[in-house]
Amino acid sequence: MTMNLSQRLIQCKRIAVLTDLGSDSEKTALYASSLARWYGSELSFFHAASGSASKRDAEEKLKSLINKTNIQDLAPKVVTREASVGTILEEVDEYRPSLLVLATHGRKGIRKWLVGSVVEEAFRKVQWPVLVLGPEFSIAATPQKQFEQILYSTDLSPVSVTALQYAAGIAHDHEAQLTALYVESDPELGFSFDRAMAQQRMQDWMQDHINGSSTALTGAHYVVEFGKPETKIIEAAMERKTDLVVLGARGLGAVSGPASHFLGGTAYEVCCSSRCPVLIVPQPLRTGPFGDLITSAWHGTLVSVMLVTAGHVG
Repeated sequence: MTMNLSQRLIQCKRIAVLTDLGSDSEKTALYASSLARWYGSELSFFHAASGSASKRDAEEKLKSLINKTNIQDLAPKVVTREASVGTILEEVDEYRPSLLVLATHGRKGIRKWLVGSVVEEAFRKVQWPVLVLGPEFSIAATPQKQFEQILYSTDLSPVSVTALQYAAGIAHDHEAQLTALYVESDPELGFSFDRAMAQQRMQDWMQDHINGSSTALTGAHYVVEFGKPETKIIEAAMERKTDLVVLGARGLGAVSGPASHFLGGTAYEVCCSSRCPVLIVPQPLRTGPFGDLITSAWHGTLVSVMLVTAGHVG
């Protein structure tokens, strides 16, 4: 039975879609609207146009998209600007989102959005989780279905802590099965080879870092694998027919470099191969809106969630 809004640990106030009106736009609109209905969210579409004529054309296409996907009942807002993608992202950012969703078409699409000179600068400032709809993702005929299987992958480092809050909160709110996965890529540098001991260590670590909401981990499964992390995460997600993969990552503004956890990293490879959405949660780099948002979520207050998708960019 679906719990009501007041019982949820994480609540979504706003869902926004940033689209280039490419071939993935319809799929993205359906996915975002299904989440908006489930969370009772406000839905907004954003588009960056290259000129006044393009702006008028985009407004008509957005209206057509809304009608075609039958989401008029959500009364979605439409915002078009004569601006670059970087500028429109900065404008969207002023809404203080807690989640940024990126839908791409292939590896080139993901890489293009993350390393382009203007867009790279915009993403460098992002401190919120990013939900990626990768090239292998295809929306079901009934996207309204809530999450049933959540896969959370951790390396037992501080980078994974905030992702744990999201994974446990989403699993609690959707009454979904939470599976926690630790992958040891180098056994000689890892902890004990004893799988049972390794699973217990992971369970203890999660209980120690759940910030007073240990009941959200009730019924969680703990899995330890050895091998290449991105490969084992994808295999685990497919085996369990996962609806959402949750990964922790160094913040996009980290000193290590812009978007470093996407380019060539585990999260990037998982996004490229996953058949389900991937939620990448950055480690907070500072106190402020992001940290307050997580704390508020665990006290049952309203949390705004923004989904931004790039449509077809590959």
